[in-house]
Amino acid sequence: MLEVVIGDVHARAALLRAVLSCAGVLDERGRRREDAWVVQLGDLLDRRATLEENLAAARLAADTIDVVLAGNHEARMLDSGAHGPALALLATRGWPHAAAASGGWLITHAGVHPNLAWSLPGDVFECVAEINDRWWRGSGDPLFDWIGPARDGHAPHGGLLWLGAGEWPRDVGSPWPQISGHVPQREPRLLAPGRWAIDVGRRDRLAALVRADGGAWRPVVASAPARARVAA
Repeated sequence: MLEVVIGDVHARAALLRAVLSCAGVLDERGRRREDAWVVQLGDLLDRRATLEENLAAARLAADTIDVVLAGNHEARMLDSGAHGPALALLATRGWPHAAAASGGWLITHAGVHPNLAWSLPGDVFECVAEINDRWWRGSGDPLFDWIGPARDGHAPHGGLLWLGAGEWPRDVGSPWPQISGHVPQREPRLLAPGRWAIDVGRRDRLAALVRADGGAWRPVVASAPARARVAA
C-alpha cells in the first residue's frame, strides 16, 4: 500500500497534479493507483485565490484524494461564506475533516500542541475520531480557535489550525507522532523524532510525504508540473 500526505496546496491545481504524479498516485496517463491512501492536510484552497483556481483544486482533489483536512484558509472561508462553489464541492465528499491518521501518525493542518493533547485519547485513531467530532460540533473550541503570539493572537499558543513557529516547547513530546504543514520550511523537515513539518514556502513548489508498505516516510517536492525531486 502507498500512503501519501500532501502539504499546503493554496489552490495550485497544476502543482497538486504534479506532486500526485511524483508520489506515484497518478500514472503517466493520469490514472489513479488503486492501493494508494492520500491525505491533504489543509489549505487546499486559498482565500485570496480566484473562484476558478479554488474550484480547479477542489475538483482535482475530489477525483484523486481520500481525505482533505481543514486549514486556516478553509476555516476562514467557511466562516465568511466565501468561495462557495469550491467548498460545496468538498462538502459532497464530507470534507473538510479536521484530522486523519496514516500508519499511526496523526495528521492535522498545524499540529496539536502538547498542552491541548492531554484532553485527547492516546490511541491515534480514537484521537482522530474525537477531533473530527469536536470539529463538527462548531466553534468555541480552543483546539481549533486558539491563535497564539506567532499570529498576533491572545491565546498562549495556536490550536491545530493556527499553531505557529516557536510555539511548540522544546524537549516536549507528543502522545502520537504527527505530520503537519502551515509553517513554511525550506524543505520538508523532521523537526524532532515523530514530528514532520511539510509545508514549503515558495509558490512554485509543493511537498508530500510518501511511504510504501509501512516503511519510512520519504519527502518529495514538486517544483514544476513536469519536474520533481526527492528532498535531502
